[in-house]
Amino acid sequence: MKRKLICMCFSMAVFGVLLSGCGEEKNKKDTADSGTDVDVESYDFSQDESFDITAGGIQAAEDTVTLAMQKMADEVKEKSGGTITITVSPAAQLGDATSQMEAVSLGTQEMFVDAGSWLSTFVDDAQVTSMFFLFKDEDHYRKFLESDINGDMEQQLIDQQGIRVVANNWLRSPRSISCSKEITSLDDLKGLKMRVPDIKSYMESATALGLGTAQVAWGETYLALQQGVVDACESPLDSIYTMKFYEPTKQVTLTEHIRDNAAVYMNDDLYGELSEAQRKVLTEAAQNAGDWYAEEVKKVSEDYKKTMEDEGTSFYVPSDEAIQEMSDVIAEKAAELEESGAWKKGLFEDIKALAE
Repeated sequence: MKRKLICMCFSMAVFGVLLSGCGEEKNKKDTADSGTDVDVESYDFSQDESFDITAGGIQAAEDTVTLAMQKMADEVKEKSGGTITITVSPAAQLGDATSQMEAVSLGTQEMFVDAGSWLSTFVDDAQVTSMFFLFKDEDHYRKFLESDINGDMEQQLIDQQGIRVVANNWLRSPRSISCSKEITSLDDLKGLKMRVPDIKSYMESATALGLGTAQVAWGETYLALQQGVVDACESPLDSIYTMKFYEPTKQVTLTEHIRDNAAVYMNDDLYGELSEAQRKVLTEAAQNAGDWYAEEVKKVSEDYKKTMEDEGTSFYVPSDEAIQEMSDVIAEKAAELEESGAWKKGLFEDIKALAE
């Protein structure tokens, strides 16, 4: 009887530890998600720990993404009473996008700001978002970013890699193709070699359209175009200007084949170490910078386009028929990838349906 009582007590103790662990995990998540009710205007930040955060990027120093990062940094420092200092390191000073994302996951780098599509490197379901011609227009893409579908993908990034998306509202200009020849139809793409990021659905989309692909580092793309290593690259219109991709190609086709955003990625453990007030300041500053960026990038893209035209670059807009032909090819490839288990079944059509 005594032995039986000891076993029961031991089992209850183990069960209590398990419950305690679950409670701690839940409390950690609740704490990380809280802070929205803190009055930061009257909050005394002097009681908080100070944090020095490095925010890496891969865009040029004068790119609108980099300027928005600095706006975020300035607002965070001011509103946190100087307890959070963000140092912006653009132009791939800390490495390429994949290595910086991995560093944020490991905690050796605090923050990274660049394309939301990098999420697909770590979350299988997010691969679908890099399929060409998935999103109809900006409204469709916004609906996706605000949807439970995207929320689930971002939660998977936290659970699997320990990376939190602090803000995802940095809407970029649509991605188009800077190429050494005019593209007016699907046939014009066949045989060309295009620089694409090391994202499977990107490469699958490009090859489905008849393109050859090359994984050239972002910072080496200009030289690859200049030397003929690749015939084309694709990127947001503003990046085509700031990275000078138009100079060796002299032609840009406004395919708008991908709607993308820049996202503020942060090590989730570090995010959890901030006080509630600090988290609120950081999140609001990241979102404010995103609102500024989304509007500013539209303005500068038009200015950049005019400058490129003045410097002899020709711009083309494919016909609706050509875009539809390309879209149909991509839809077939998406169905094939989905059937092979690349992402959750039905996801491609579920995202498409958000446009309705």
